[in-house]
Amino acid sequence: MKIKFLSFIASFFMVSFVITSCLDDDNNIEYSPDATIHAFALDTAGLGSYKFTIDQLSCEIYNEDSLPVHADTIIDKILIKTLTTASGVVTMKDKSGNDSVLNINDSIDLRKELTIKVWSTEALAGISPNQTKEYKIKVNVHDYDPDSLRWKYMDKINNQIQITGEQKSIIFGSEVFTYSVVNNKLYVYKNSLTNFGNGAPQATVGLPEDKLPTSIIAFQFNRSKTMLYATSNGDGKVYESADGENWNESTIFGKGVELLLATLTNNDVSRICYIKKGADEQRYFYYQTNDKQQETIETYEGGKVPETFPTKNISYTIHTTATNINSVLLVGDTETATLADDSKLETTIVWAYDGNKWVEFSTTSSVAYCPKYTQPSIVYYNDLVYIFGQDFSSIYVSNQGLFWKKANAKFSFPHRDWSKGGTPDPDVDPEFRGKTNYSMVLDPDTQNLWIIFSKGSASFKEEVEKEESTKATTTETRTYEHDSEVWRGRLNQLWFDLANAKK
Repeated sequence: MKIKFLSFIASFFMVSFVITSCLDDDNNIEYSPDATIHAFALDTAGLGSYKFTIDQLSCEIYNEDSLPVHADTIIDKILIKTLTTASGVVTMKDKSGNDSVLNINDSIDLRKELTIKVWSTEALAGISPNQTKEYKIKVNVHDYDPDSLRWKYMDKINNQIQITGEQKSIIFGSEVFTYSVVNNKLYVYKNSLTNFGNGAPQATVGLPEDKLPTSIIAFQFNRSKTMLYATSNGDGKVYESADGENWNESTIFGKGVELLLATLTNNDVSRICYIKKGADEQRYFYYQTNDKQQETIETYEGGKVPETFPTKNISYTIHTTATNINSVLLVGDTETATLADDSKLETTIVWAYDGNKWVEFSTTSSVAYCPKYTQPSIVYYNDLVYIFGQDFSSIYVSNQGLFWKKANAKFSFPHRDWSKGGTPDPDVDPEFRGKTNYSMVLDPDTQNLWIIFSKGSASFKEEVEKEESTKATTTETRTYEHDSEVWRGRLNQLWFDLANAKK
């Protein structure tokens, strides 16, 4: 960087002062005592527009909106586009420690904090040598890519009873309730959302103790508190609970309830949707609203449930449509295969419900379908719809739940490099692929995705490069054992937004 020496500039002002002092009073020059920076900007054209704040009290210049995570490769040689002062003389220390005039036509390195000094004309003229002011310039750069999904390993579940096999989780109040059958007994693990720890397992009372509930939903009828409602395989009953441990058969629902599906609120009216099997063995859609405890069958097509509708492992999310109406998007495991319209490729079909009817969102093209997932999970997140499931090899994304594509590589699960040998270590070398039994919940307040894995064995196939010279590939089978694990994930951008909002 080319630097002009301050001594020359100062000498000029001092000579000017001597000359003007010889003139009569009518020709005296007023020297400014102002040693402040009035405007500052960097040439961030390649990154977008970033405003810099000048804090005159703390003498700091910084950008509130951080630059992208890889901006270090740009700000190591960057131009100052705007630097406005009263005197126009700004210095920085050179390699010898001397004050040298800053030339903004040369690039500077702002990867580290930079201190500059502003000289008033009085200071340069020698009238008031102390009329200077130092500023610290700091360019804030994100430590993490805002578009990346960041996962944090919370802990393995080291309770007396490890979660094994299938499980179900639901957010109830400020806690996550996870249900699992261990040694023919149904337990619930309760963990705080704000301090997710090792929730001690509690044996449930009133639910069939040797079966995992087929569905669990939280709902609040008018003039009552929010309750948990659950179904159990094959008995046609709905159970209710105020604490997730003690359950009783509910009198609100009729007999023959097979599956609780979703809850939906529009225009201050909430409804709980479910499926009942009739005497004719046909399945029917029903609902009740919070203002009326009255069982109502859906009116379209006689309320009959299509054969392709999911029958177990239901997952649903709520998204707001373009017409500002809340709508359910639902997926689950089906008894019949669902194929893309123009191929034999198995797909995961999304079902939508806006309070009027259930609609199958089936794609018409094999290039825009969501592949078949076992135990699929669906979530409306950062204004997009995402689906993933057992195996955890990929995540698919859609704007509205109809046309799908593989999510950006940044929005993914932890995958390790198996070429270095060894086995996964969740603390330093995590791996999600191949894992099966799990449950997922989304905390709407913090936008944290929580995934709880059951203890077990994992196995998956991975295509690897066989010969670097020919780029030939081969398929390797990876297997490993893992304990019960708890993971928290969140899109970095949402973390930034919530942090700025002090949440």
